[in-house]
Amino acid sequence: MAGKGWWSQKYAPEGSAGGDGILRQLGLPHLDPLTVLVREAAQNSWDASRGDGPVEFSINLQRMGGEAAAWREELLPGPDDESNLRLADALTEDSVVLFISDRNTVGLGGPTRAGTKPAEGETPNFVQFIRDVGEPRDKEYGGGTYGFGKGIFYRLSRSGAIIVDTQTVGPQLARRLIGAALGESYYVDDQRYTGRHWWGIKTDLIADPFEGDAAARIAARLGFPSFADGASGTSIAIIGADLGCAQDGDDESHRTIDGAAQFLGSSILWHLWPKFIPDDAGQCMRFRILVNGEEMELPSPEELDEFAPFVESLRAVRNREGTDYLRTVPPKNAGTLAVSLTAASSLSTSPLVDAARPFPASPHHIARMRNVELVVDYLSGPPCADTRLTYYGVFKASLDADFAFAAAEPPTHDSWVAGSLSGAAKGVVQNLNRFLMRAIDDKVNPHRTPPGGDASQGMGKLSARLGSLIPSFAALPSQPTGNGSSNAGSSGRNDAESGASGKGEGGENSHSRPRRTRIVEDPRLEVDGDTLRFVAKVLIPESRSARYVRAAIDVVLDGGKTEAESPEGAAVPSIIEWRRSDGAERVDGADISLPPGNATEWYVYASHVDNAVVRFRVGNIEGGRHAQ
Repeated sequence: MAGKGWWSQKYAPEGSAGGDGILRQLGLPHLDPLTVLVREAAQNSWDASRGDGPVEFSINLQRMGGEAAAWREELLPGPDDESNLRLADALTEDSVVLFISDRNTVGLGGPTRAGTKPAEGETPNFVQFIRDVGEPRDKEYGGGTYGFGKGIFYRLSRSGAIIVDTQTVGPQLARRLIGAALGESYYVDDQRYTGRHWWGIKTDLIADPFEGDAAARIAARLGFPSFADGASGTSIAIIGADLGCAQDGDDESHRTIDGAAQFLGSSILWHLWPKFIPDDAGQCMRFRILVNGEEMELPSPEELDEFAPFVESLRAVRNREGTDYLRTVPPKNAGTLAVSLTAASSLSTSPLVDAARPFPASPHHIARMRNVELVVDYLSGPPCADTRLTYYGVFKASLDADFAFAAAEPPTHDSWVAGSLSGAAKGVVQNLNRFLMRAIDDKVNPHRTPPGGDASQGMGKLSARLGSLIPSFAALPSQPTGNGSSNAGSSGRNDAESGASGKGEGGENSHSRPRRTRIVEDPRLEVDGDTLRFVAKVLIPESRSARYVRAAIDVVLDGGKTEAESPEGAAVPSIIEWRRSDGAERVDGADISLPPGNATEWYVYASHVDNAVVRFRVGNIEGGRHAQ
């Protein structure tokens, strides 16, 4: 007869998967278990996205407190004493319950029993998460490749038990609630049990989930997050959560709830930061961390020094502005690398950033990720020769090569290991690091003489953190201001028209627009002697008359507008000098005058300002004379 309670799985005559074996399949990750939890849960949520808006992802830690009585009434008695789960010990007022919830996801739909065939077009999400183990992924280019990673939910429970509350999409929303536990195999008399247990509507064959109003009533009684009208998604409660230990030098202590919340927030930033940034389809995730229902502040990665260069690199990769990982055999393009440079001194000291920092505070690392844009790991690259500079980069696998990197991941998805691969997949993964090291080294320590001659030989050069570097080609006023700029700069429309008018070195006819002075390479940040400078390469075209040119540099505000007036006491960049590309001539200041002659290339140098987004502008000076 059916009734509420725990159902424990017996070993079948032909054999079964034991609970202890399932837990061991997760391996021994080098990451903290709370970090593994964040990665696994967010990956599942992303793969379950409905695709019609951001995925809402939240973690709430709280003591059971007065709700412990309700938990005991619902879940006790637990499984057999011989199971050694000690569920009652995890249902006290001091016990911590950790809720992980997602919304705007499809929920755990499909059949509730593993032997039932899904309906046409139906995905067996419930069976894959609750019943099966090691189920291959059924979402193309999804983040998950194994069913073993879900073992982290059970491993973090002191009793090995979780409760799952889900509401599915479809013509009619379906509410389901079920419990599950994993432990060691055991015997009751002569009968062997697998150590797998389910809590729900118990029959002789299995425990089925509570559904509809019954599921909603129990979930509300246990303090689960509610579902708004029309909402779908899943909430998982880890019962008696083990929050782990915090390391402070050589000292180790058990994490408090507040400490665990900070560590979870830090793990979200370090491992899920790409999901804060909407992709080409506008899809992203929104994250929340709560402690006893009170929300903890979780800043956007773009607001933090450690993550803004990573975000810039990711955007460059998305825009195909990086260096491609090219091969002579398929997949011929296996991914793209982009790197961003910043001053090493501009690192934050935020405890939220430091709590789960995956590498030392002097970074020179590449965030590696598959096409799904979930960080797999951080690869340490060669450091900059100048210790005042550091860099952050992103390598993203291509769609064609995604299969190779997916096959190289362990159940925790936190590395790429080529050892067990073969064929094209092995070559793709095995040769990746060689490509990355060479590409990074070429950018950090280029083997060529830079502008300015021997004094700057061997300086590190990378794409600088300069934001939207838009050259301006309109005529500038005849008198320079303090930073070589003026309020009379051209509009974006005129900039675009001028930029599009640049021609080759052939002649012009009477109907063509005069060739303009223009910036010909992306501006960058480099070390000039002992000083950081912004540098832009400028082409001054040939002319039969004297040429008068001015450079300017502006601070750019959010939204792309130029800063009209700097805050009092704030540092502002200024033009320092011009240097001819062959190093034969230098001119101080923002203005330069040249006699009639052939086209020449120059480098214009500007002072560096920490954390500033800047725009260079160059143009001809009106008035026919060079202002001194």
